[in-house]
Amino acid sequence: MSASRDTKLNPAPTRLRQRWLDWVLIGLFTAVLLVPLLDQAFHFDPTRPPSENRVLAECPPAPASLAGLQKFMAGWEAYFNDHFGFRRCLVMWHNKMMWNLFEDRTSRNVLLGTAGWFYITEAWMIEHFRGALQFTDADMQGWQKLLERRRDWLAARGVKYVFVLAPDKQSVYPEYLPAWLKDLGGRTKVDQFVAYMKAHSTVTVVDLRPPLIAGKKIAPTYQKTDTHWNQFGAFLACQEVLRVMREEQLPALPLLSADSFIRTNLLMPGGDLVNLRGIRLSMAESNGVHMLPKPGLPPVEKSIPPLGPHVKDMATARNPQAHGRAMVYTDSFGRGWIPFFGYEFAESDFFWQYPLDGREVEQRKPDVVVTEILERFFNITDPKELSAQDTLP
Repeated sequence: MSASRDTKLNPAPTRLRQRWLDWVLIGLFTAVLLVPLLDQAFHFDPTRPPSENRVLAECPPAPASLAGLQKFMAGWEAYFNDHFGFRRCLVMWHNKMMWNLFEDRTSRNVLLGTAGWFYITEAWMIEHFRGALQFTDADMQGWQKLLERRRDWLAARGVKYVFVLAPDKQSVYPEYLPAWLKDLGGRTKVDQFVAYMKAHSTVTVVDLRPPLIAGKKIAPTYQKTDTHWNQFGAFLACQEVLRVMREEQLPALPLLSADSFIRTNLLMPGGDLVNLRGIRLSMAESNGVHMLPKPGLPPVEKSIPPLGPHVKDMATARNPQAHGRAMVYTDSFGRGWIPFFGYEFAESDFFWQYPLDGREVEQRKPDVVVTEILERFFNITDPKELSAQDTLP
């Protein structure tokens, strides 16, 4: 009797194999459901958290009444979506798949240029780069009014004021933008503003584009895989601010030259833009130019809080061999200035905010106050709202 005939006459082995297969599938399905829950409870996933440039949702408190139940459920859903088991690993796999298999070039506000350059596209970068979005006369008058109010309030207390515009990467390195974009650069809001202030105001405004564009002939000034300038770019920017300060406001201010430092360029892990893409570990940063002080420069005592979404603590640099005090209101670009300001002033205080705090100024009595604002934030900031946030008693 053939095997097939035996199977038909005795179907038990077939049913047994099918039953075991069913149990295996049930076990696998159960594991798929349980493993994320176990990771959520015991944190097995070793994957590095992706940089999402936002604060993840926190677990909501238990509702105090039935009326708060709906809010609690919405909060719990947001918390679960941000913290479910193996989320970090799944996000990494998704980003790598989109990059390697589908060559996704523009996800999550990141645009891939040529030669390994990445650009951030948030805050309508493309429209601003092309000059499609422009300031109105009222906008520029608002900026003029805000800056002159600050300058005059500080001048009444014997304090100088400098307003600094830090350029976005595409304003210094447009040549690495995608071909469809790099030749479309138009007259930007920064162009408008700088020309307007020269014609209508005497506030000290520093446009950092010229020194950074000139400096890239010597060494890279911006990182390829990050939104920020490197230490060489930060040095050039800082020296331009200090140079203008000395020419127009503080003639006794000393200036260091690039010869006071050893310039190095070491490969580093990829920056914040590839981290946003979830591919940081597979990319290297080749434009990480560092400025190492040569022997003979005075020691600078620095206190710098970790950079996070809601940094409030100020940074300080102290140099007992120098004179004077500076207060700098800045964003993340100003962090690169801390050691260089430290060589020029006895004390430099850095605040991670754009509004001026007049009470801090009156307490610290600086010689100069500097406001630095990054181009893409300047493009979308309402000067009237910013003026309302200033505290100038």
